[in-house]
Amino acid sequence: MCNPRRIRVRATREVAVAWEQETRRRVVRTAEATGTAQVREPLRGSVGAPTLAALPGVLARTAGWEETEDGFRFTFDGGWVAYRQAEAELEIVAAVSAEVEAAGEATETVRGEVTGTIEAEGLGVYDDDWGRSDRTSAWRQAHADAEAALTRETEERVRSARREAESNTEGAAREAAAGRAETALAAAARERERELREQAAARLAAVGVLARNLFHRALADAYRDALLAYARSRGAEFIRCEESDGVLEIDFELQI
Repeated sequence: MCNPRRIRVRATREVAVAWEQETRRRVVRTAEATGTAQVREPLRGSVGAPTLAALPGVLARTAGWEETEDGFRFTFDGGWVAYRQAEAELEIVAAVSAEVEAAGEATETVRGEVTGTIEAEGLGVYDDDWGRSDRTSAWRQAHADAEAALTRETEERVRSARREAESNTEGAAREAAAGRAETALAAAARERERELREQAAARLAAVGVLARNLFHRALADAYRDALLAYARSRGAEFIRCEESDGVLEIDFELQI
């Protein structure tokens, strides 16, 4: 019968392993850059006070116009038109937007050392009955097994120290990379906005046509409301208001 014997060897090792590693992080930031060009047109010199008084009510009920802190605004693809009530002023803005991207990188270098005493056990097996191995070879096997275990333990401790160091420095590296990305993004956005302003200026005339058409439709309704209000305030009779093919007709009889 086979009667294997086992030899166990416990080995110790003093460890002093110095290591160094770099933690690299790259952060990408994106933003939308916008360039604008605008023109403002005063209305008091060309539009009467009754019409200007009726205009806010018309804009408030006209689809597409949104009330703002200082008046009303209609936003469309490529810009917007705004009526500033206090100044009685029309503002036309052409806007061109584009996405801007920038990246920042940072490297944190960490050095460390793993020291201490580690222990490991090795196992050797021999069988005197069958003569397949002897005690000496089993002893060597046990020693080799223990040494291999010591090496594995040493390497694991170094890996663990590296992981911990990377975890501790990752935040600093990422924060530094993010800061550089933000700085680069701001510079890229400024440069891109300069180009976009030039494009917006080139489009301002075309945007102005669309903006004025939108505003003049509302202004025509304000003229209508102001005229009808005038007629009613004077006791006019047989008031008739019709619109056909963009032409507004208002008739009434007024006793003078």
